[in-house]
Amino acid sequence: MKKIITMLSLGFAISAHANIEKQLDTIYANEKMTMALFFPSEIKQGITGSENFVFTYNREKEQNLGLLKAVKGNHSNLLVLTTDGKVYSYILQYAEHIENPNRFITLDESIGDAKRVLKKEVKSQKEAQKDSISVNASQDLLRRACEALLKLPQEENIRKKNGNVILSLKNLKYQGDNVFLQFEINNKSRVRFDFDYLHIFKVNGNKKRNASYQELALQPVYIFNEPERIFPNTKVQFVYVLPKFTLAENEKMEVRLQEKETTRGVVLNWR
Repeated sequence: MKKIITMLSLGFAISAHANIEKQLDTIYANEKMTMALFFPSEIKQGITGSENFVFTYNREKEQNLGLLKAVKGNHSNLLVLTTDGKVYSYILQYAEHIENPNRFITLDESIGDAKRVLKKEVKSQKEAQKDSISVNASQDLLRRACEALLKLPQEENIRKKNGNVILSLKNLKYQGDNVFLQFEINNKSRVRFDFDYLHIFKVNGNKKRNASYQELALQPVYIFNEPERIFPNTKVQFVYVLPKFTLAENEKMEVRLQEKETTRGVVLNWR
């Protein structure tokens, strides 16, 4: 998380008028309900300060909706940057009961504008070296970490088969503020599998009991070697990198693999 915040501070800083002190509102969340936050503009980046709070948003197609969930733990904070350059900051707190799971953020709640500026502070050589890591460099680090993961021994073999298509989780590694998930698709059929999507969720409850069932989509920060198609009798391995997350007592992971324009798909679950 420190690396992400450092990278964010590199490219952006709050403009002068945002230096006026502004009391931050508190947003409450828990593991039972999903708090939906609707911002005036599409979300560009969102960061929480503690791992017991998880903030997700669509990283592939910019949208103004963000989803917040939490497990019991210390207070934290949420920092959100929107595509129009506005910055929003809130205190996060766990609450057993939430009266309204929806909040529409107004423009006047912004604490300032994000603009590219040069750092005026004199920093040590070590600090300057850390801050010089660009977004492209961080992507390169993730790419190399994924390449290294694919060369490691496989420590997991959680698999689910649907017809002649098998989806497996081969490795799950925590590294810093990220979780690396190594997947394998084994197409044992005689027909090519055209990859559409692979979605990852934290799930609480049972679908057969709709009142108690909840799911939270986890958006990857990086995807490595994702296939477009898997030819007959062929295996393909790839890696999804997610922000670090935790599972509550009654939660489990669910991965949904789907093929384009067909009903072929696999749902993989694990705890």
